[in-house]
Amino acid sequence: MYKDITRYAKIMYEKDFLYGLNGSISTRFEDDSFIINKKQIYKEENTYFTKLLLSENYKYNDACKDAKIHSLIYNNCPQAKVIAIVCTKEILKVCQKSSLILNDNEIYVENYSILNDKKLFFNKLNTNKLNCMLVKNLGLIAFSRDFDTLFALVFDVDLSAKVYI
Repeated sequence: MYKDITRYAKIMYEKDFLYGLNGSISTRFEDDSFIINKKQIYKEENTYFTKLLLSENYKYNDACKDAKIHSLIYNNCPQAKVIAIVCTKEILKVCQKSSLILNDNEIYVENYSILNDKKLFFNKLNTNKLNCMLVKNLGLIAFSRDFDTLFALVFDVDLSAKVYI
């Protein structure tokens, strides 16, 4: 699994899906744990990731700041096996607007405060049927069952954002 996530983390880095120290990628394991990138610019090594438990109230010492969002989604969406938070310049610009059209579906931009209301967060996340959400001052939150499907969605949103801007 480290091989897959490292490959997709490299894609995120090369495509500028990681903006500064923002952006994240994770994958869930069957033992109720997940690996997520650390608080650093991309490195092509397994040490770029840290393993966290879903049930543990941990401190996220090495994990990126998005770890709590990843944990929240894994704990509440059984279909989520991989998650990415993407913040390209174009996606961040779209997040200052009200919505984005993707494949005849409108993705509304939510305020960052939605992350504090778990019920509302999952209600909005489940209503768009795309397994993604745009959040102001954060970027795109997307999840899927596998990396190929996840990145097809990420590339579609990124392309729509480039066309929109």
